Amino acid sequence: MAVCLQAGSILLRSGAETSRVEETIARLARAAGVDRVDTFVTLTGIFICLEKDGTSLTRLTRVHEVGTDLQRVTEVNHLSRQFVRGELSLSEIQERLMALENRRPLYHPLLRAAAAFVSAGSYGFLMSGNWRVLLSSALGGVVAHLVSQWNTGGQGGNFLRVFLGAMIGSSAGVGAAFLDGGPGRVGQIVVGATIPLVPGVAVTTAIRDLLSGDLLSGMARGTEALLTAVAIAMAVGLVLGVVL
Repeated sequence: MAVCLQAGSILLRSGAETSRVEETIARLARAAGVDRVDTFVTLTGIFICLEKDGTSLTRLTRVHEVGTDLQRVTEVNHLSRQFVRGELSLSEIQERLMALENRRPLYHPLLRAAAAFVSAGSYGFLMSGNWRVLLSSALGGVVAHLVSQWNTGGQGGNFLRVFLGAMIGSSAGVGAAFLDGGPGRVGQIVVGATIPLVPGVAVTTAIRDLLSGDLLSGMARGTEALLTAVAIAMAVGLVLGVVL
């Protein structure tokens, strides 16, 4: 039960679709010799009921702060397959899951900021073919990414972080354009600067959940992605309203 809950929690917090979480839990439980396993996964919680030799055990765990870390998803999948094949014992997989959960993020914050710089700048250049737009968009993208990582202490959650990131990042990009000689292509700069905040993985996972029949989780993820898009739109509208 402990291994199933831990593996499921890591997967769900890392952005895995609910069908993958449920399948992984079921495979782990059956490989451990459980006679029957029932699991129900939502965006914020995991319910598991295990039965063996007529004795049942039910547990619930809450999941907070769902993000995106596909490397962790891959590693949990690999560990579960090793356990099913008998290459790991129950204590070994529990130890590795604990180490994975406590491990620092794979990519250094500076590398993630550099990725935001490249993605925002590339999109700005793609839309304009202008090197000045590239630099302004890239600057705005880095600022937007850094602000969106700010810990709000639970106040406003992801919506507030994305809103502030989009607003300050767009302002930084537009400000850089003004310092360079004028507003120029403000719209293209703002779009490029907010690209790192677009919830692409959330939208994809929501669609996969809906197609898999997990309507509750699919609607929840879709709503979260929609709110993120609304936060970006509100922030960009505010910036453009002031500038234009």
